[in-house]
Amino acid sequence: MTQQTLRTERDAAGAYEILAAATSEPEVLVVLTDEELIALAGTEATELAGTPFLDTAGLERDPAAAVALRSLVARGLVVLEEDGRENEGEDLADGSPAQRTAQLDRTLAGLLTLRSSPLALANLTRRVADQTTSLMVYLFPQDGVLEEFITADGFHHFSVPARQAVPGRLARYADAAEVAGAADGGSVEGTVTEIESSTDPLAARLQDTRALTVLTTAHEDVTAQVSIMATSDGVLVMDTPQDEAEQTLVREIGAGTLLELFDGALPRPDAL
Repeated sequence: MTQQTLRTERDAAGAYEILAAATSEPEVLVVLTDEELIALAGTEATELAGTPFLDTAGLERDPAAAVALRSLVARGLVVLEEDGRENEGEDLADGSPAQRTAQLDRTLAGLLTLRSSPLALANLTRRVADQTTSLMVYLFPQDGVLEEFITADGFHHFSVPARQAVPGRLARYADAAEVAGAADGGSVEGTVTEIESSTDPLAARLQDTRALTVLTTAHEDVTAQVSIMATSDGVLVMDTPQDEAEQTLVREIGAGTLLELFDGALPRPDAL
C-alpha cells in the first residue's frame, strides 16, 4: 500500500500541525520499522534512509511489508473501512474530492507528506566499529525541520526539532563522546593515498578514528559531502574527494568549528 502518491488537504494539515510542534529538545513523535515504512510509502521511500533490518534479516520485502500493514491496521493507524474516517478534503493536485482505499492516522499522513517533499536535506551516516546508524534532516520553509534517526536494527525514529537546535544535535551525533577540543588544530593536505602514507602526526591520528560520520547535503540539485572522524582525543574533518587523484585537506577542528560546520552546511531558511 502506497498512500502518499495522493496529497490531500488533510495531509497538508497534518504536516503543518507536526512542524508547529517543534521544540529545541523534541521527544520522539513516531517510530516506524523498515517494514512499516515500506508498507506505508513504498520501497522508493527507503532509498536514502536505508532499511538496515531488512538488508540483514534475509526477509522478502513484500511479505514483510504485508505483515507490517496488518499490524498497523490492528493498531488503528491505518483504517480500511469507510466508517469513522476523517474528511480528506480536496486532492491538492487538481481540486477534486480526494478518494482513498485506506486512510492513515493523521500524524502518519502528515509525517509521510513532509518526508517525501523537503526542499533540502542532509544525511549523516555514522559508523562505530561494525555498527552503522543514520540521521536524516528534512528542511522546509519558515524554519521547518523533520528529523529521522535510523538505528542499526531498522527502527526509524521521527522528531521535530527547532531549526536553531539542529546544528547542535548534528554535532552531538558526530561527536557523541565529546572529544572535540576548545580550539582548532593543524592540517595536512594531499591525495587520500598520500595522507594515509604521510608521516605527519595528524595523518597518523586518522588510524585512531573511533567514529566515522559522512555528511551529505542536497539543495537545488547541488550536493556536498564531508567526512568527520572522531578519534580518541579530537575531531578531524575532510572534504570527500571525487577521485583518488584529487587533493583534499584533513584538519583538526574544535567544538565551536564543528558546530559552525553543521550550521553552514544547512541552507538558510530564507533560501528554501
